[in-house]
Amino acid sequence: MSSSARSYTSSSSRSSVSGFSSISSNTHDAVQDRNMQFIWWIANRLTSYDEEMHKEILDDFFMPDAKYIHPALTIEGRYNIRKVFRVWTSLNKDEPEVTNIVFDGHTAIISLVQNLRPRLFPLLHLQVPATTTLHFKDTPAGPMIYSQQDSWTLEGIVQSMPLLGWWYDHVVRNILGTVLTSAGGFLHTANQTTGYLQFRAEEVQKLSTEIIEKSSAEIQSRSKEMTLKAHTMVDQAKDTVEKRVASAREEVEKMRQLMRPTGNPKAITGKDAA
Repeated sequence: MSSSARSYTSSSSRSSVSGFSSISSNTHDAVQDRNMQFIWWIANRLTSYDEEMHKEILDDFFMPDAKYIHPALTIEGRYNIRKVFRVWTSLNKDEPEVTNIVFDGHTAIISLVQNLRPRLFPLLHLQVPATTTLHFKDTPAGPMIYSQQDSWTLEGIVQSMPLLGWWYDHVVRNILGTVLTSAGGFLHTANQTTGYLQFRAEEVQKLSTEIIEKSSAEIQSRSKEMTLKAHTMVDQAKDTVEKRVASAREEVEKMRQLMRPTGNPKAITGKDAA
């Protein structure tokens, strides 16, 4: 992108968002447009390989202890961020291209395409989708950036490589899709089988409980019957014994009556007869 397209005075851009925390309903759309112009201006200068533009953004809109987070590193401070910028621009030839920005007044999500063209191998050119997230904080001097986070997806890196991207799209994804589909089918079958077995186990448990309860009821009923019969037999035996005891007593009494002496006792001794 040309320098004229990236030019936007810092004083006017800062004034355009100095009051974005308290927006009236009548000027909301206008302020929203100015905020978007401001964030596009920030993004274009921040991604420029012009060191003066990048330095201006760091000095004017980054807090002194701002943090920069990258998939490969994390640093703090504007001076250290400039060092990383210099190393990156010395290794890579082409600037990234900003494709879209979403900004709510405090957080900006910048979608861009990183043009990877190493200076040592200029014929190699890879375009990797990436995302830069800027976090703003309200300060007396206006909105300031306290954090910048760059994100590169593995999918974007793989798809940026011609042969590897084709292999990833047509081979890896198809294989993984087949594997995951088969695994999903297996899990579905396993879940169904588990559910069926659990259902049958509940039925068996219920049936066992019913059998135990029924058997217990029958055992209790038979036990009561046997107890009742035993009591009856005991009572009958008791009556029989009592009757036999009474009969025996009568027989004994009769024997006593027969053996009791009657008339002259001397006739029994036999002394007079001698």
